[in-house]
Amino acid sequence: MKKTGLFKIIMFMLLGIVVITWLVPAGYFNAGELSDLGKYSIGFFDFFQLFFSTVEFQYFVQIFVFLVSVGALYGVLAKTGKYRAWLERIANNLKGKEFLFLVIVSILIAGLTSAFNYGLLLFIFVPFISSIILLMGYDKVTACLATIGSMLIGTIGSTTSYNMVGIVNEQLGGNFTTGLAFKLAMLVFGLAALILYFYKAKKVKPTEEILASDMFIGEKISNKYPVFPIMIVFGLLFVLLVLGCTSWESSFGITAFADMHATIMNVKIGDYPIVANILGTISAFGEWNLAQMSVMCVLAAILLGKVYRLSFSQVFDEMGNGAKKMLAPTMLVILAYSVVYFAGNTMFYPTIANFILNATEGFNVFFSTITMFLGSLLHVDMLYVANYVIPQIAAQGASVPVTALLIQGVYGLTMFVVPSSALLVLGLSYLGISYKEWLTKTWKLIVSLIVIVLAAIILAMIIL
Repeated sequence: MKKTGLFKIIMFMLLGIVVITWLVPAGYFNAGELSDLGKYSIGFFDFFQLFFSTVEFQYFVQIFVFLVSVGALYGVLAKTGKYRAWLERIANNLKGKEFLFLVIVSILIAGLTSAFNYGLLLFIFVPFISSIILLMGYDKVTACLATIGSMLIGTIGSTTSYNMVGIVNEQLGGNFTTGLAFKLAMLVFGLAALILYFYKAKKVKPTEEILASDMFIGEKISNKYPVFPIMIVFGLLFVLLVLGCTSWESSFGITAFADMHATIMNVKIGDYPIVANILGTISAFGEWNLAQMSVMCVLAAILLGKVYRLSFSQVFDEMGNGAKKMLAPTMLVILAYSVVYFAGNTMFYPTIANFILNATEGFNVFFSTITMFLGSLLHVDMLYVANYVIPQIAAQGASVPVTALLIQGVYGLTMFVVPSSALLVLGLSYLGISYKEWLTKTWKLIVSLIVIVLAAIILAMIIL
């Protein structure tokens, strides 16, 4: 795999946090007041304890298991021979329509993220889509933009997703219609900027050297078996993703799946709960997460292996090979998440945020944007941003729609740029794109997104 420079950059970030903890006291913001907690300086052994605690944290363990499970699935797919043939057939059928394909894919991914924000879960389909894009002759940055980039633009323009809009609303007391027109505008104009990038993107004839760098493009193996089982499995995984991982009740008030789950699990023979004991502990549709989709990926890999007449030993060997290929990207994602663990446990950010926000009296869009950018960079995931960052931003006194737009717009923009963004790190490390190359080739798009986000916030301040 091509070196991306991400390991060094993230390690420098962690060392930078160590230095900051010796200079800036910790703080706790509550009820509009910042309490000084003194310095939580990270010592030599503290650094390693925090690092190992990151690896042991349950949420990060689930991320690890999920990503290597996706690798296991693609490891089996690559061995079938039919997967590579299917990819090449799709790419050949799209000759002359490559730009249209990029547009459709980016709109679908951004739309799904805006409405549901599945986050890392959508990575199940990223290797498949990126392989087609590479076979069509586009470079890896274009493949990353069409997949990971589209997710992040969908994050900027989130509309109904609980994992973004719902969490922000819980903090601010808003609802799903709060600033909706401006959110849609950020989504539409962000996609327009991305599509303009695709329009200017140049194609080259894909060489075997380029394709060989695609870790899951698969082998050319002729056999008599059909390709439709792979299509069916991808279709089922997508249906399970939508049914299982959409927050039906929280976002849309739909309780049908929870009710159905309760009914099924209460099926008994006499007094014996037969279904509950056979299935064990399983959440209702709408409450699935990384753990459940990991199981689905593993089951899909085993099923496809048997459909294509691989022995059990071959199936598990290829699953292991695929999982090994995903180890480096997975560990970099966990390393990116360690940034929030270091920042959250030393709590220096509220002190810095207080200093910046108090540079002026009341809400200032410039200083609030800087504060939100730093908070997103350090806290990575919206769940942690909600706890550590949003309260201080909200206390500046701006209206709920303006504050909500600033939070999600700047958060999504930050995740498009910084090396602590889990999605960006995953995309760059999987495709072997250096962080420098990413910034060099996308800087015009990034500037466009900055203008779009700031324009939406300022217009909301004027209009709302």
